Amino acid sequence: MKKIFILIFFTVVFLDVSCSKDDNSAEFAYAFYNQTSCADIWGYSNDKYELAEKVKDFFETENIEILDVEFDNKGTPQLCNACICLTGKRIFIKVKIDDLNAIKEYGFQESN
Repeated sequence: MKKIFILIFFTVVFLDVSCSKDDNSAEFAYAFYNQTSCADIWGYSNDKYELAEKVKDFFETENIEILDVEFDNKGTPQLCNACICLTGKRIFIKVKIDDLNAIKEYGFQESN
């Protein structure tokens, strides 16, 4: 009985250790960009999936890997018709921490 208990104990400990996640959040950074009406360097699309691909494709040519792209409408829109006017849409990206400064050169701001 004692041997079974010890075997179960070590099995549980082994499984707990092997299944725990490493905290690799320090390896990644999050940033956002306030979208313009038509002045974004990667182009424009009303379709969020197509726009996500445009963002990823553009930064791939700049040797910056975009790991994830998401959008929201919580920015402040500007009421004007010029290309540089903000739409109120924001583009959120996940990048490697080493690429954070490079992504800021394109107007992205670090996000929490």
